Amino acid sequence: MTQGNPILQDYRWRVAYPAIWIGVILIQAGSVYAFHPITFGMALADSTLFNLLFACLIPALWYPVRYGSWAGKGWYNNLATYSMLAGIILTGWMVVGNGIIQLFCSDPRYLSFLQNATGWRIMEGVLFYVVVILSYSQYVHHIGLSEQIESLRQTLEKQAGALKRVAVKDRKEIHVIPVEEIDYLEAYGDYVQLHTAKGVFIKEQTMRFYEENLPFPHFVRVHRSFIVNVEQVAKIELYEKESYRLFLKNGKNLKTSGAGYKILKEVLN
Repeated sequence: MTQGNPILQDYRWRVAYPAIWIGVILIQAGSVYAFHPITFGMALADSTLFNLLFACLIPALWYPVRYGSWAGKGWYNNLATYSMLAGIILTGWMVVGNGIIQLFCSDPRYLSFLQNATGWRIMEGVLFYVVVILSYSQYVHHIGLSEQIESLRQTLEKQAGALKRVAVKDRKEIHVIPVEEIDYLEAYGDYVQLHTAKGVFIKEQTMRFYEENLPFPHFVRVHRSFIVNVEQVAKIELYEKESYRLFLKNGKNLKTSGAGYKILKEVLN
C-alpha cells in the first residue's frame, strides 16, 4: 500500500479528480446563473476560478492528515487543530479568489453578487474541507491497518521459522534448552553465553544469528552485547545520557542502548 497522496499517485484518481471538478464547476455555474442576475459567462468564470483554487489546495491537505500524528492527541485537540487549519485554508481561498476575479471584472452586477456570495461560499468551502479531511483520514486509517497486517504477517513468518530450543554441549553431555528458559544471551568473543536458571552455557554461534532466529517480540536485542527474554524484564532505569540499565527478575542488570530501550519500550507497551 502506497503511503503517498492517492490523488497524485493513483492513476484512477488522476483521471477521476479533474472530471469530478469539471462536474462541480458546471453544476455550480448553472445554479448561480439560475438564481442570480448575472450572465452565464460571469457565473462560469466565478465557479471555475474558486473551484480550481480549492482543487489545487486539496492535495496539500494530505500531508497534515498523513503525517500529523493525530492518533494520540485526543478528539478535542484534533478538532482545535483542524478548525484552525480550516480557518487558514478558507480565509486564503476567499481572499485570493476575490482578489484575482476583481482584477478582471468591474461589472457592478457581478461585484454585487460577489459580495452577497460570501456566506454560501464559506459554507461550500467548509463542506469541501470536511469531505476532504474525512476522506483522507479514512484512507490513512486503511493504510495503518494494512501496515499492521503486513507487520503481523512478517512476525508470524519469522516466528514460524524461529528457534524453539537450543542444544548445547557441556563436557560429555548435551543439554536441550527451550528458548523460553533462556533469561538472556551475552556476547562472549566469537561465541554466545546463554544465561538460564540452570546455569550458563556457551554456544558457538553469533549474536546476529540469535537476533534473527529467536522469536520476536519475545526476545529483543537491547545492546550489542545482550539479547533479553522480555518475560524476564523487571524494570528499566536511566543510567546516563542515552544509556539505560535493565533489571531482570533474577536480580541481574544489563546495559541497554538508547535504540534497544526504544524497541523494548514498544514491545512492553
